[in-house]
Amino acid sequence: MFAFIRDLQPYIIPIQLLLAMLGMGATLSFRDFAKVFTQPKGVVSGLGLQWLFVPLLGQAFIYANGMSSGWAVGMVLVTVVPGGAMSNLFTFLGRGNTALSISVTIVTTLGSLLTIPLLLRLLAAPYMPPDFSFPALRIIRDVTFFLIIPVAVGMLIFRYANRHAEWVSKWSVRGTIFLILVITVGALGSGQIKIAAHGWAPPLQIVGFGLLMTILSAELSRLLGLNDADALALSIEVAVRNGSIGLLLVQYFFANNPALQGQVMYVVLFYSGLSLWLALPQLFRHRSGRAVLPWHKRRPGSPASDNDGAAPAADGEKSPAKREALEPSLVAEANGQR
Repeated sequence: MFAFIRDLQPYIIPIQLLLAMLGMGATLSFRDFAKVFTQPKGVVSGLGLQWLFVPLLGQAFIYANGMSSGWAVGMVLVTVVPGGAMSNLFTFLGRGNTALSISVTIVTTLGSLLTIPLLLRLLAAPYMPPDFSFPALRIIRDVTFFLIIPVAVGMLIFRYANRHAEWVSKWSVRGTIFLILVITVGALGSGQIKIAAHGWAPPLQIVGFGLLMTILSAELSRLLGLNDADALALSIEVAVRNGSIGLLLVQYFFANNPALQGQVMYVVLFYSGLSLWLALPQLFRHRSGRAVLPWHKRRPGSPASDNDGAAPAADGEKSPAKREALEPSLVAEANGQR
């Protein structure tokens, strides 16, 4: 059965992404994105974290732990890919700034057409094919069909069929959570990740790096003056990487080097599964009204900046505070299933 689920993953993952982005879009208005780009501090901070902080932290971690070539290249791939669509869902469930999360995901994913080849040449050149090229058209296609279009459709439902938006959001997100559980069970049960084959050092190193990256990104977001809703969005954006792009790069660049490919694949797969768990503590803390990090006090935002406030809504739209009521039981339901 597990092998059957694994074989279905290429079909399940696109459906899961479409449902997630549609469900979140059905709680957002065009005004939410206008706020993000008229107050660009959050987006600029997110780009800095993704394109500078994460790769530099990864290099420091690789050097400090003396990681060998396969594990080091896997870690480099984890640090150069953008945040994944699951980061948007987790920000939504944690009542963070969902518009900021989606905006940073779209910008960094499109930007990865330039940043991933550049960073790979800088950080992993000895292990890359000398004439490697990036699958740019596939990335553009995925961003368009699995991010931009479903979010836009959801926003149109929120704007023009508002009475149906709650139902669309609720069942889209519930369907997403169910499919995530199916994917996770399939990956674990089919033996795609075999911890015993390589000992405990690699998984412990990956866990340590993930914890360090998640905590420091939230801390840096606060040091930059961002409120907790923005800090949650950016720390989850950093923690939950785009494993699909990572796996695509592994298959694209290392198909002729099976010894290296096995270790690189292990890092990408293991971190992809781990990242969802890394995001949960901050998600639950913020959702329950506490600061993202336990040693800080709550830093709410202004009504004009994020979902912590309740800015007056345009005619026919729900306020951000009312939108939170669209999914009051989803996190508890997911936790119960887990």
